[in-house]
Parts: sequence; structure tokens; C-alpha cells
Amino acid sequence: MELMNPQAEITNALLDVLPRLNIDTYFYLPQEEVNYPFVVVGEQTVNGMNTKERPIVTVQQVIHLWALAEDLETVQSKTKLIEATIHNLQQTENFKWQNHLVDSVLLMDDTTKDQLWHQVLTFTCQSN
Repeated sequence: MELMNPQAEITNALLDVLPRLNIDTYFYLPQEEVNYPFVVVGEQTVNGMNTKERPIVTVQQVIHLWALAEDLETVQSKTKLIEATIHNLQQTENFKWQNHLVDSVLLMDDTTKDQLWHQVLTFTCQSN
């Protein structure tokens, strides 16, 4: 019997669907020069249990979006696309998902030579 990993499945699904929004997507914060805007599939917290048939988990998934300060409209439109895309991600290979936006925070980031918007989206992804 193959071991099913819901955390890996939801991560891989996000890394597959988010680039389809015409935005560069990373699993890490890039250290090299990149084009803005871009997304990072960030931190995860996983809680769950194993049943006789399958693991059932809740993944707290953080998605980061960075864009140049003059691109607030882009941040807003990409944020809505990300929210809808994750909400509609209801099936991976072995799991069905219920995904809900928990928190959305927009920050000004001046830690680089460019002034940036940093959108932080937190989702709860519940497998069943």
C-alpha cells in the first residue's frame, strides 16, 4: 500500500496551479534578481490524524505575493485570482479539499532597494 501524503499533494497542486495565473511562483524566497510580481508558496502548519483508510489533515498554508509599490492594482487583482484559484482547488490525486481564506494582510516592504507591496494570504486546507 502506497503511503499517501496530503501535505505534499496540496503543495504540489499549488505549485502547479498558481503559475497558470501568469505569475512567477516559487517554493522559496528567491535570492537572485526576479521580476515582480511573484508568489511564494510559503509556510505550512499541518495538524491531522491517520484513519484506517487515509490521513486526514488540516494545512494552514501561507502564500506570499510581492509586487512593486506602483502596482497596487496588480496586487489587488492577483490576490483575488489567488483566492479564487485556491478556493476552487478541490481535488488532488488522493484527496478532496475544502479551502478557505483565513487571513489577508497587505504590508509595505522596504527591505530591498525597491519599495514593494507584500500581500500575505493564509488559507486553511482541509482534506477529507
